[in-house]
Order: sequence, then structure tokens, then C-alpha cells
Amino acid sequence: MFEKFASPFKEFGPAGIFYIAHRVLQRISPDFTVQFYELMAQPLAEKPLLPARLGKNVVVREVKRDDPAVGLMGLSDEVLALRFNQPTVCLGAFQKDTFIGSMWFCIGPYEEDEVRCTFVPQPESDGVFDFGLEVLPKYRLGVGFVALWDGANRYFRDRGYRYSFSRVSRFNLTSRRVHERFGWFCLGRALFVKLKRFQFMVATVAPYLHFSASASSRPKISLRA
Repeated sequence: MFEKFASPFKEFGPAGIFYIAHRVLQRISPDFTVQFYELMAQPLAEKPLLPARLGKNVVVREVKRDDPAVGLMGLSDEVLALRFNQPTVCLGAFQKDTFIGSMWFCIGPYEEDEVRCTFVPQPESDGVFDFGLEVLPKYRLGVGFVALWDGANRYFRDRGYRYSFSRVSRFNLTSRRVHERFGWFCLGRALFVKLKRFQFMVATVAPYLHFSASASSRPKISLRA
């Protein structure tokens, strides 16, 4: 029993208390949600992340709304609409024409869909906001993650951007390790607690505290590298 209770603290450190709170509240009501984000910036590398011999079989390209690869991402029509209705770029990785994964970038303010919040890269001409990195399970032991970031670095560096900003769940160890591998640094943290239409946020960056009771009330968090 003690081992089960202690396990989240071993994995997430002191943040394990928020993981436990999320699990307990979800059992009380599925309308309860706790999200604990680390807010980060990652330099867009100027040099290739993959040796030419490893990356030659993977092509990273932009995926438009009508691309057949969109249907392989496992996203609902509602989520796809939310993403494509923003100024986003979706990059897909293809190995010998087979779709293996994708990641998304927002050009300008990003309207978060997990919680009510808007993340604003500053200055907007300097950075993009990345989210939704996903490699299909059978390709996760290959070069998919690195190939996606390698392609993203080239795509956005060619357009004058220097950083990619992101919010990563403190509980998503895979995503954190991927970002850590590519030199991310933490800008702050934000905790969100939601119950139906009510949401409370406390963060280490402005506006620090926010309470909302409607979909139109969203805190804006500026992210500057």
C-alpha cells in the first residue's frame, strides 16, 4: 500500500502530490481535472540532429487539412477543427511514404484545448509554439522523434524563427525526455484545476493567479526566451 502511494513521488518528485490529487478527483467526478504544466523554450538547432545515413529514409513535410495522413493521427473532428482553425502548421514524418508521426506548431498565440489558457510567444516573430508531438507506437523505438524535430528545426529556421515554446505535463515523462534531449529550458510552471465550467490557475509567471467561470475567460501567459 505504501509503495503504491510513494510511486508517484519517485517518478515526479514533489509534483507527485498533484498527480495523486488528479487521480483522486477523477474518481470523485470525471469533471474534475488537474493539469500541472512546465512551460519551456527550446532553441531551434542550426545543425542537423540526425546523421545523413539515419535520416535519409525519413521525409518530414507539411500536412494540410485534406491530406490522407490526417486520418491516421487518431484525432477527433472537434480537435482537428480547433487545431486547423488556428494559424497552425502540422509537420508529418514519413518513412518510405508510410506515415509514422506528426507534431503541431502554432504561429502566434496558441489557444490551449486541454485547459482554458492562451500561450503567447514573445516576440511573436522570434518563436512558435509546439504541441501534439506523437509518433505511432510501432515507430517509437526508431528515429521518428528525432526526425520530426530535425525537420521542424529546418522548417522554422528557414522562416526566421529561433525558438519553439511549449507546455509539457509534469506527468508526461516521455515528452519531457524528448524536449530535454534537445536542450529545453524551463520558463515557469502553471497548475490548473477544473470542475465543469469553473477553472482556477496558479502559476510562477504572470498573471500568476486566475479564476474563470466561462469559456470566454482565459488567462494569457506570455513566454519569452
